[in-house]
Amino acid sequence: MLYASLACRLTLALVMTLAAVGKLRSPGVFAASLKGFEFIPAWSRRPLAWLVPAAELLITLLLAVPATVTAGFVAAALFCVGLTAVPTIVVARGTTVKCACFGSSEVPMSGWHIARNVILLAAAVLGAVVAFTVGDGVPGEVPGIILAVVTAGLLTALTVFVDDIAALFQTPTPASGRTR
Repeated sequence: MLYASLACRLTLALVMTLAAVGKLRSPGVFAASLKGFEFIPAWSRRPLAWLVPAAELLITLLLAVPATVTAGFVAAALFCVGLTAVPTIVVARGTTVKCACFGSSEVPMSGWHIARNVILLAAAVLGAVVAFTVGDGVPGEVPGIILAVVTAGLLTALTVFVDDIAALFQTPTPASGRTR
């Protein structure tokens, strides 16, 4: 179970770091993207543009420090509940809001974003359960560690590139203004 926990820990730390860097690279773009969320008060958008990446970096730090791994998993789980709720509300309301989770994107939120966030939530919950029951140490056998690292890399790539993966399953639309 410690290998699964390590994979979850690495995945969450990588995803949170990449998301924070993407947002901090252009905080104005992220703040502007929050305008599409009708349920977020206008006064809170600018602070959220800084607080969200700060929370992501804090979770990464908690997961990186051995003494705070359990707290990191709990914080990640709570954070991922919010991350899952946001696109769920957007999709349920039928509104079109672009996902700026990793910086800027032209892709509107969809069920793919909900699924991605549910997987991150599951990773956080699994990591927390293992940390509470077995402990939060790092396992010692190299093949298991390598498998955990490869798994984390794969899960991180799938998470970060969910928009591109979703595009593979969409029916192409003809470009406007083109004639045959």
